[in-house]
Amino acid sequence: MDLHDYIATLRQRWLFVTVCVLLGLAGALAVTALMPRTYTATAQLFIATGDEDSANAYQGGLFTQQRVKSYTRIVSSPAVLDGVITKLDLNTTPGRLAQKISAQAPLDTTLVDIQVSDPSAARAQAIADETATQFTKYIVTVEGSAVGSPPLVKASVVGGAQPPSTPTSPRPALNVAIGLLAGIAVGVGGAVLRRSLDTTIRSADDVSSHLALTTMGAVPPLDRRHSDSGSRAGTTRRTEALSLLRTRLRFSDGDRIPNSLLISSALPQEGRTQTAIDLAATVARTGRRVILLEADLRRPRLAADLGLRGTPGLTSVLTGRTPLYDALESWGEGHVRVLPSGPATADPSTLLSSPDMTQLLRTLEADADLVVVDSPALLPFADGSALASVTEGVLFVVRTGKTHRDVALRALDSLTAVHARVLGAVLTGTHAEGLADWQPPREPKGPDHARAPDHRQPAAQAGDPTPGRHHE
Repeated sequence: MDLHDYIATLRQRWLFVTVCVLLGLAGALAVTALMPRTYTATAQLFIATGDEDSANAYQGGLFTQQRVKSYTRIVSSPAVLDGVITKLDLNTTPGRLAQKISAQAPLDTTLVDIQVSDPSAARAQAIADETATQFTKYIVTVEGSAVGSPPLVKASVVGGAQPPSTPTSPRPALNVAIGLLAGIAVGVGGAVLRRSLDTTIRSADDVSSHLALTTMGAVPPLDRRHSDSGSRAGTTRRTEALSLLRTRLRFSDGDRIPNSLLISSALPQEGRTQTAIDLAATVARTGRRVILLEADLRRPRLAADLGLRGTPGLTSVLTGRTPLYDALESWGEGHVRVLPSGPATADPSTLLSSPDMTQLLRTLEADADLVVVDSPALLPFADGSALASVTEGVLFVVRTGKTHRDVALRALDSLTAVHARVLGAVLTGTHAEGLADWQPPREPKGPDHARAPDHRQPAAQAGDPTPGRHHE
């Protein structure tokens, strides 16, 4: 992933990142509220030699600096803390009290700083002061010399203070900063991880990089509240997206729209039927003659979506029970003619792969400027691949956030196997994209890039509008 991918990921997952940040802040505030208050009191000792001869002052200073390193350990020893517990009448042991006490010697000084942490500010200061006092007594014993002579080292209490007024723990600002950084790290990391593990197609860039297809259009979901069965007019974002799709489709093959176009997808429920309806309607609004053919005999829904009676239909025509033009129904103020799927049949694959189906399609092409074919999903059935081989072009429908790359690639492989001409992809269920960088595909040149052969058979004669042997 490059920087552009990271930015795109954060834009797509901004809600997840925001929730993680808010949870981090909430956790920091909760920890701050639940943590017990701790106060830290201090006391300071000054360590000096007992030699009053100024000639030995320098040597004495060096001697004292070496000694104070050991005194920081003696401060919390039981010998000192037993006196503190007795003097203050504390209900504890030297070991437990030592956990509250720390001592350190600032570099190049003869000072010892004693710090005591306790939930009570007054008790913390009392323990610090008494520990300093008890240490001065104990050091006389440790560093004592011959009877009648002054001790080698003398400790004096030089620093004490009033009980601390503010707690040293918890630290709200620090906790909030940690919570904020943790939330950002989890949010951004989680978003990137989800993006890395997500194999669904989510954008035109994904279509281009993973499927090697041009994105012909990105169509937002249909708003049922502002649509009706006979019109797709208006100035909505969806209508503009469909107009852009129509324009790109026109320039995908020079300056013409293919005569027959199969609307296909890898799996069901990816927006294939609705795309077929919308494309037929938007092309018909330009004055072209459009026929919408429902070739999905497995799970037909086009007639129901358009409010048509649905019978007779394609199966009736192919089996010779109904003439072709008796089965066609008008829709959308008569601008689009529809051939529904018709009654269910026991063997849809054989029917759709028959020469009669090919001849029917040629007849419809001769009678219309565009035949839009709604096909079954490619992977569950072989019907879609059979239809793709006899149509002039295929639009591959991809459901944003649902269609997986490997699934789409397997579906495209099935189209390649029958030498279908895939014009591009249509993203459904997404916001309309400008696709400002879209360019009409250039006609390939040279023998190594020859255009896929046209597998269509010659159209039926004008006097034979129905296919095969079932002419009326």
